[in-house]
Amino acid sequence: MGFIVITNAFKMIKGKITRKELFCKIEIRIGNKKTNVTAMVDTGNLLREPITKAPVMIVEKQSLFEILPRELLDNTTGILQGRELPILKEYGVKLRVIPFSSLGKQNGMLLGIRTDEIIIFTEEEEIQVPNVIVGISNEALTKNGLYTSLIGLEILERSQSDEPVKLT
Repeated sequence: MGFIVITNAFKMIKGKITRKELFCKIEIRIGNKKTNVTAMVDTGNLLREPITKAPVMIVEKQSLFEILPRELLDNTTGILQGRELPILKEYGVKLRVIPFSSLGKQNGMLLGIRTDEIIIFTEEEEIQVPNVIVGISNEALTKNGLYTSLIGLEILERSQSDEPVKLT
């Protein structure tokens, strides 16, 4: 069943991102700050934020230093464990806890942050997607540095919808 859903979803967005474009440039905006990342389209990324059910893109911590404070990024594990930090007063309402499982890691937790929007750059257009959750990865996503982010098909599907997911 999951294979069928993923296959159909990939066919739906084929017009937006072709096979040779499995990598795309994305601009992430939080407040008045922005940063650019290279993302790999990951058909296996079905990760969702548990309360709003919004899809989650994964971004390496190092790629977020331009738009998020070091105090927040260097303490993601502590925040997940309940450590109180002064920075939480400013960013606490945007933070999300995202449970996940992956190969080699069962029952993992990921700290996420709600963006104001991301912009996906394709050859034809710039696609604006509001309120995307960015999961902060403390690990490198690839050894060769070809990309620093993973974006799932569900986010690309949202970009084609007239009604974005509303987040609180």
